[in-house]
Amino acid sequence: MTDRRTIQLLGASVAALPLLTLLFLPIRTIDDAFITFRYARNLAHGAGLVFNLGERVEGVTSLSWTLLLAAVETIRLPVEPAAFVLGTAFALLALRESYRLGRGLGASAGACLAAVPLVAVHGRFWLVAGNGLEGGLFAFLTVLVARKTIERADPRLIGVLLGLLFMTRPESLLVLPVVLGYQVLAKGGGAGRVGTRRRAGLTAAAALAVVGATTIWRLAYYGAAFPNSVTAKSVLSAGPEALLANLASGLSYTVRFEVAHLPLILGTAFALILAPKAKALWFCLFVVAAELPAVLVNGGDWMPHYRLLTVFAPVLAAPLAVCLSSAFEDWATLGAARRRSAWVLAVLTVSAVFMLSRSPWQPTPGPHFAFHPITSCYQFMATRLKPHLAPDDIAAAEAVGLFGWILDETTIHDPLGLTSSHHAQHGEYHLNWGKTDYDHLHQVRPAVLVLHEGSVVTPGKIDRGTDGRFGRDYSAWFVNQQPPCAPYRLIVYIENERLERLRPALAGLAIEPLPTG
Repeated sequence: MTDRRTIQLLGASVAALPLLTLLFLPIRTIDDAFITFRYARNLAHGAGLVFNLGERVEGVTSLSWTLLLAAVETIRLPVEPAAFVLGTAFALLALRESYRLGRGLGASAGACLAAVPLVAVHGRFWLVAGNGLEGGLFAFLTVLVARKTIERADPRLIGVLLGLLFMTRPESLLVLPVVLGYQVLAKGGGAGRVGTRRRAGLTAAAALAVVGATTIWRLAYYGAAFPNSVTAKSVLSAGPEALLANLASGLSYTVRFEVAHLPLILGTAFALILAPKAKALWFCLFVVAAELPAVLVNGGDWMPHYRLLTVFAPVLAAPLAVCLSSAFEDWATLGAARRRSAWVLAVLTVSAVFMLSRSPWQPTPGPHFAFHPITSCYQFMATRLKPHLAPDDIAAAEAVGLFGWILDETTIHDPLGLTSSHHAQHGEYHLNWGKTDYDHLHQVRPAVLVLHEGSVVTPGKIDRGTDGRFGRDYSAWFVNQQPPCAPYRLIVYIENERLERLRPALAGLAIEPLPTG
């Protein structure tokens, strides 16, 4: 079978398998994606890259994805379905690059055709790629960087791709030293050593030029070197106990990811056992491992499907292909080699069945788009509030994504600090959710504050953090199990001075007063 024919078969499979897989998955646009959508909409409409008009705070972590969605908004395409289509399209490109990476590592075409489609039918990968955030783009750029590095492509191109990777997720800057280390060590000493060092230098210069330009722009536009959303989730100001708790939580997150993606992990491990001196295999592993410091320091992530690490599945599929290639070759040999091959293939097959069985499948086919019940709660309440809010009102909510997307003409205050620099810099740390300065929340005096029962911002914390002042200035109610958000209950605070105007938003609902003051 020729490579041309193989690539044609792969193209057909990656076009068909994901589409079939997506029919049996509950697609959800994550609430945080709507934060990005609001930034993109404001930029496209000439208001700048801001969440609230006149407030320059970078509440998104993926600058490149936000700019791409702003382009979508500029040409008047609906941004939510466009984000899903773009995310899955980039994920498809990531699978294509994964095949080519596997071939570059020396795996046979047949082995690549077995490894890459395993990711193509992995539900978690598509749910991360299609949740409205940058997962698909990040997966594509990461595997492209890995392939270009192994193939010794133009180092300036590799550097620019690394810069784009940084613009997509800031913590991916840690991939740069991995790439530079491979470029220096991949060849032997002598004259070749000078050449490899020059390549590494050109790569570093190109990457740092993009990183430097982006950082200078951030300092000039936002007055900060890092996105505010990163500062809001930073544990460094919370003390050593919080850091240790995050490390334990991040380690648990990593182990659970490895169990949920066992064939990719085992395939990489087997490949390294079979070829321990293969620098390219180790390079792929270290590209993935570059994300671990962020996972450990942040304590993992609250979003489903291990989204911080699942995006690396196409990179891990390439070492799996190397493992399968060796196993297929051994199978053609009688004796101990065939027995070893049988054990490896059996273990990988069982683990693949386990991985796919753990995907969140839906029982019947057909596109199924829905929000998480908590997100639906905020959508429901934002819709109720919109007719009653005045132009100068401030609305606050714990989940500000879809809430702020619906209240498009209202200033939205984020008590968890993603889009509020004060909370991010001075607030109480809430693990990987954000930070809250309760006294500042009271000083902002939002017309309405919407929380959900079980949230990290609680009435008790608000009361203690403001010495009861918030409770004296606001009236509050539980909104009981409305169909859009059952089994959750909303907690709605309305400032007493605006009570007469905003109280009708709760008319007809099953509400229960929340004791305050």
